[in-house]
Amino acid sequence: MEFPEDQPERDDAPPLLRRETIGLLSGPLVFGLVSIFEPFFLPTTANAVLAGTAWIAIWWMTEAVPIPVTSLLPIVLFSLSGAVSVSEATAPYADPIIFLLLGGFLLALAIEEWNLHQRIALSIVARVGVSPNRLLFGFMLATASLSMWISNTATAMMMVPIGVAVVAQFTSMQHATTGAAPTDDVPDAKSLPRSNFGIALMLAIAYSASIGGAATLIGSPPNAVFAGVASSNLGIEIGFLTWMLFALPASAVFLLLTWVLLIALFRPEPIEDTEITDAVQEQLAEMGPLGRGERRVLYVFILVAAGWILRPFVLQPQVPAITDTTIALIGGVLLFIVPVNLRERTFLLEWDAVSALPWGVLLLLGAGFSIANAFQQSGLDDSIAQAISIFANIPVVLLFVLLAAVVVFLTEINSNTATATVFMPIMISLGLTLGIDPIQLMALTALSASFAFMLPVATPPNAIVFGSGYLTIPDMVQIGVWLNLLAIMLVAALAYLWVPVIF
Repeated sequence: MEFPEDQPERDDAPPLLRRETIGLLSGPLVFGLVSIFEPFFLPTTANAVLAGTAWIAIWWMTEAVPIPVTSLLPIVLFSLSGAVSVSEATAPYADPIIFLLLGGFLLALAIEEWNLHQRIALSIVARVGVSPNRLLFGFMLATASLSMWISNTATAMMMVPIGVAVVAQFTSMQHATTGAAPTDDVPDAKSLPRSNFGIALMLAIAYSASIGGAATLIGSPPNAVFAGVASSNLGIEIGFLTWMLFALPASAVFLLLTWVLLIALFRPEPIEDTEITDAVQEQLAEMGPLGRGERRVLYVFILVAAGWILRPFVLQPQVPAITDTTIALIGGVLLFIVPVNLRERTFLLEWDAVSALPWGVLLLLGAGFSIANAFQQSGLDDSIAQAISIFANIPVVLLFVLLAAVVVFLTEINSNTATATVFMPIMISLGLTLGIDPIQLMALTALSASFAFMLPVATPPNAIVFGSGYLTIPDMVQIGVWLNLLAIMLVAALAYLWVPVIF
């Protein structure tokens, strides 16, 4: 799951040449030019939406101002230009998908608050790791599993210190030095000698965080953008289970392919890893037995996850009005009323902790839904549909591959949520014009936006792992370009063959 506030540091270019400065000036300039000259001869309201969307997209891509701040512009620009009313511009910010994510964020926050995620990760690694390759897979499985339910940013930040500690233990064994078991004092990754195993392990953490997040609606914001736009613009509900049936197999297959490719390209050195496994077991022992808070958070998590999965078959026949959002919010409220120590009035989650929620992500999603609604209300989607009818002669399979490639490589330099937000309404128009189910193109966009692996700036997990100082950009590009190509082919095939079966 991407957090707009977690981005790499800016460059040191002269102020007037910085991307942010150029974007800050060009956004309103393009808005003014499109508004005044109406270069595409659109109806007035459609032209106003196009101009506003251009300004918003430029500021998102250049990060001229913080992404959440830009996400407030649809309310201002669309209402003042007369494209839609204020109430129509603001209503999408309260879309049910927003509250589904809010409930998911609260659950993730409680899991992090009681350190349950670290226990889960260490337990998986301890049970799987009996060789370098299996240890690598254990880290990937743990990272992907956590990223399905908590943000991929938080997952990467938690797994990197564990990974660095394991790399340090491996290095000490390789150099026959005294290697103490990892402790809370995490080694400095920059000072560690580089090894094939270390490079593969750090890359595995970054990539599996993104791959795992793609598997659930709450795991990555582009998935939520897809569900929200499908509901508001097409009247189609994308349930939690429905998305998992589509994306979980894709994530599982891609996780295995990534593991195989990491081993093939980097060939981790053979090691006797009993000391590493012992070190992980020692960390688990230091955590002690499962505490009361951890147990109760786990119970709430199981309750919510079971509700999402069983809703269509068990819950909805009894309570027709129940939705995934309702279940998420029930779980969120429970976190504030289930006690850990009633005498001390300690609960699973305190309101003060809510300040750590990624409110910017919710604003970004709201902006995406507002833009999609404005496209529909103003008729801009119909105008775009007529303009892109030139694609009618391209074979559908080739079109899917081209669209997946555009989204994947654009995400390498742009926020994946912003990319999905801008593309979703266009995909609806393209699908309706060409006689292709828009859901196929929208699902393709959502999944492609989570699969960018070449550059540190592509995703927050990439940036976090690169920021540890252990990896170089060539390390990421060496495997990332192959993963991008695999992702393009896999996503195109899934959109063409699997989406019609599931949706």
